[in-house]
Amino acid sequence: MTAVFFLFLAHLALGLLVTLPFVPDRAGRGFFKFCSASAAFLSTAALWLLLRRYGLDGGRTIGSGIGYQGMAAAGTTSLLATIFFNRAWHFGWERLKAPFLGIALASGITSVLLGAREPRLMVAATDLTSILLLGAATSAMVLGHYYLVVLDLPISALRRLTVLLVVALVLRTIVVATALAGPVHAGYDDVRLVASGLWSPDGVFIWMRLLFGLAGPFSLIWFVWKTVEIRSTQSATGILYVQLFLVLSGELLAKYLRVAAGLPL
Repeated sequence: MTAVFFLFLAHLALGLLVTLPFVPDRAGRGFFKFCSASAAFLSTAALWLLLRRYGLDGGRTIGSGIGYQGMAAAGTTSLLATIFFNRAWHFGWERLKAPFLGIALASGITSVLLGAREPRLMVAATDLTSILLLGAATSAMVLGHYYLVVLDLPISALRRLTVLLVVALVLRTIVVATALAGPVHAGYDDVRLVASGLWSPDGVFIWMRLLFGLAGPFSLIWFVWKTVEIRSTQSATGILYVQLFLVLSGELLAKYLRVAAGLPL
């Protein structure tokens, strides 16, 4: 379970950072400090799990094809840059905000790519779309609260994150569908067994992953969009709470299937 929670926490932390360039500065210092502090906390927890499980060198590799030291070094660099980005917002270091965020994102994505197992391209696509979806769902929910604090915050900010959430869901669905029905054929037989009324433990979890993580969030997108269009930010935030719960559940199940069954979903 260490690997499951490491992947989940690391992807959620990086996802929060990925969405920050889409939010205008008018969201206020509090929003950017909260998101970056949350990302730093999640990254710290993820790296602690990694260190606790594998030590300082991890035998240089974890399993097949994972460069442990390179992945850990890139993750640590991302954490430090995230902390400095947070302090840049706190102290008003305007010129340092973008560079620190860029370093945090570049090193974080490098860490993710170094951790990709075979098939590398499919696993990398799975990780990157997971990061985008987790970040869009979380940032949109958090931003909804700031309309109660920043009264002149334009509705275009929440609309932009809603569009990003839709894009992330579409990309995530394409990657999962490709993994199931494409050359990798990850979990397709298990899904077919359950659909035909037969028992398959992995198949049950895959169906749960598809329903909670993709079908559920898609069913709420129309309601989120309509509430944003009528500028009902409180209603939109309430729906985004449910959206976030479904996305978190689906992505946590996806991480479990990846680690326990080797299925990049």
